[in-house]
Amino acid sequence: MSESLKDAVRSAVLRLLDPLVKWLLAAGIGVGDFVTLVKIAYVRAAREQGRDSGAERARPNASRIALVTGLTRVEVATILAGEHAERPHDLGRRQRAERVLSGWWNDSTFQDRRGEPAVLPVRGSRRSFAALVARYSGGTWRVRTILEELLRVRAVRRLPDGRLKALSRTYATVRWDPEGVAAFGEHLAELCSTLLHNLNSPERSYAVRRVLNARVNPRYVPMLRRDLEQEVGVLADSVDHTLNDPAHSATGKEVGAE
Repeated sequence: MSESLKDAVRSAVLRLLDPLVKWLLAAGIGVGDFVTLVKIAYVRAAREQGRDSGAERARPNASRIALVTGLTRVEVATILAGEHAERPHDLGRRQRAERVLSGWWNDSTFQDRRGEPAVLPVRGSRRSFAALVARYSGGTWRVRTILEELLRVRAVRRLPDGRLKALSRTYATVRWDPEGVAAFGEHLAELCSTLLHNLNSPERSYAVRRVLNARVNPRYVPMLRRDLEQEVGVLADSVDHTLNDPAHSATGKEVGAE
């Protein structure tokens, strides 16, 4: 890679870090903690790079990772031994809660006559929250675990008679709590991964659009924001409906496939 291109990458990284560091400062995370996280990320990326290239088929090669990252072999070995990755249980729980919520909004078995999510009893045979979890959780997850998660993020409400009502299509929004922060990280990672894919594979690029008007009338901004939020909501609901069309959805054991 030429020096001019490396300079462009450095400038892009600084622009990326500006809002990220503001977020870290608001969370009380200083430079020391950030540097530690950066080292972990470098080791993860180098390990994945080695797997993709076939250089590592079994155990990670600490010497190779140290060479490509600039870290010492001791640092790499410590990070690899520490297993700093996100806890699989937490990630799996979020993913499965999202699947259950999506099934509630899109599967006619769990909808009312208007096509809205039906109010469900917790237990039952064919039309209950337990049946919903069994169909969409993708594993032997306890009904109580998934329910507590959805209640906690206020995607579901328990009615006075004990039945459950779906309130939101989305599982987690960006907010200052553990799940909101996790969602922030996931959204940012997905966006960066998409842009990196397009950079490396322009012939197979993913859909990304950026729209700009540097001369928009400030008086029009509130109305514009309102209209755009409505349009984006309609589009998201349409995509969600199409993506979860039962005619194109896997059933049985296939639903649990990662």
